[in-house]
Amino acid sequence: MGRSEPLKLPGLIALSGSRLMLFLLFQGIIALFVGSWSRSEGYWLLAATMTNLVSITLLWFLFRREGLSYCGLFRFSRVTLRKDILIFLGLVLLCGPVVFGPNYLLSVWLWGDPSIPYEMMFRPVEKWLAIILLFAFPVTIVFAELATYFGYIMPGLADSRIPKWLAVVLPVLFLSLQHMALPLIPDLKFVLYRGLVFLPFAALIGIALYKRPALFPYFAILHGVMDLGTAVIFLVGGKG
Repeated sequence: MGRSEPLKLPGLIALSGSRLMLFLLFQGIIALFVGSWSRSEGYWLLAATMTNLVSITLLWFLFRREGLSYCGLFRFSRVTLRKDILIFLGLVLLCGPVVFGPNYLLSVWLWGDPSIPYEMMFRPVEKWLAIILLFAFPVTIVFAELATYFGYIMPGLADSRIPKWLAVVLPVLFLSLQHMALPLIPDLKFVLYRGLVFLPFAALIGIALYKRPALFPYFAILHGVMDLGTAVIFLVGGKG
């Protein structure tokens, strides 16, 4: 397969919005199977996993057509290993407040109760499905989400003619805003909450990876570990 040109700016923008559109598509398909949009909202982890599989396939194709190594994104740099680990550990200390702080503050601001968005999102699902997602969701997220926004889109934007700061801001925004459709619940407060809650964390990752791309595999694994906790919640709350 010959080497092809990388995606231009319009293609990169389209790819940036692809995951949000796929979330909506798969939630719609699930709604057809379960009989209502309201019931489909509880299966958002399944929609996310299906989206991850499409994203991985798309990334593999894009990297291959450009003569690049998709798997290379996940290789640790031996040359800078010690320094990378030290920097990453320092950044991990920031992750707690950056992740949990916005969640609490937005929940209290919008509802006055931090438990409400949790109750809206986490609903009982079939136990067998929760067991499958316990493995499938965190594994696929490792290879799909950050690789899309910061492994492919951000470097592509950095090589384009747009201002360099936009090469960071755009993937950060799209990464944050995609969550408005995961799940899409027709409630303005919830949509606002989901669109903003991960913005600080996305900014931390985006800036860190722009400055030091060698940290990518560390953040990819951290992302998978964090989302394993989400899958555990689904399993614990699953129905027989």
